[in-house]
Amino acid sequence: MLSGSFGSSSSSSAPPPQLPPPGVEVVDPLKGHAGSLVEHPQLTQLSAMLKAIDAGDRILKGRLELFCCCKRSLSLKAQQDLVRRAPETITDSPLGPLSTDVAQSLLCNLRSLLSLLFVHYDCSTITPNDFERCPDKHEVIATINHSLAAVVDRVHSGFLGEFWQAIQDAIDVVNCDMYAFRPKTGSFEPADNSLSSLHYFFIDAIRGRILFVGCVTKSRGAVRGGVDSDSDVVLSQIDSSNSSKGSGSDMGSSLQEGEFAFGEDSDNDGMFDW
Repeated sequence: MLSGSFGSSSSSSAPPPQLPPPGVEVVDPLKGHAGSLVEHPQLTQLSAMLKAIDAGDRILKGRLELFCCCKRSLSLKAQQDLVRRAPETITDSPLGPLSTDVAQSLLCNLRSLLSLLFVHYDCSTITPNDFERCPDKHEVIATINHSLAAVVDRVHSGFLGEFWQAIQDAIDVVNCDMYAFRPKTGSFEPADNSLSSLHYFFIDAIRGRILFVGCVTKSRGAVRGGVDSDSDVVLSQIDSSNSSKGSGSDMGSSLQEGEFAFGEDSDNDGMFDW
């Protein structure tokens, strides 16, 4: 129970993941202190391959980051701001009721990670309503495959398998909780400056980690016109002929316990728009 602005409340929402206990600083064995990004060589290598992929009339930019969680609650000022801006989240929100330590800790960690991803933007005003809990792991993995990983696999054969193997090495995909960051249009500039984007957070409460998987799609014209800051675009040479060959992976699309859907899902024919 927290002192301050928030009172106790019950909620029908699924409980958020339990992060490390109070007063315990997590030092990730891979290298990293609580509240910071963790060095993971495989993820770093894969993220570099995702930096700029030419997909014909559009440029895909992906990113993978591993974050080490810390246990902390919202300040009194932050609590009061949340009561003013999103009072309903006190009793029920996608992250759980913000009257609880667990939900507050999760929001603090997500804000901290977003501030490291978007260093030029103020992420302190992000509310629980900017997130969506994703109970269907099949759908999340299929969306990531369709929108990002399978596209790269056409250029770098075997990427799809390496991608999910590295993720499974960093977190427990089967037992983690998944959230999508989906702010309202006009409320978060980085999300508005693209054709489409997806940002997923995999919460591994046991290891005290959050894995971020993100992809932003921009038009080729925007990149050529100097709107985009990255100039090191990797030419994919994707045309209609090799696109029809598929992802190059014959792994199944069903997600059973201990298994992952590495294949592209043809039923999911679009990326999430913000």
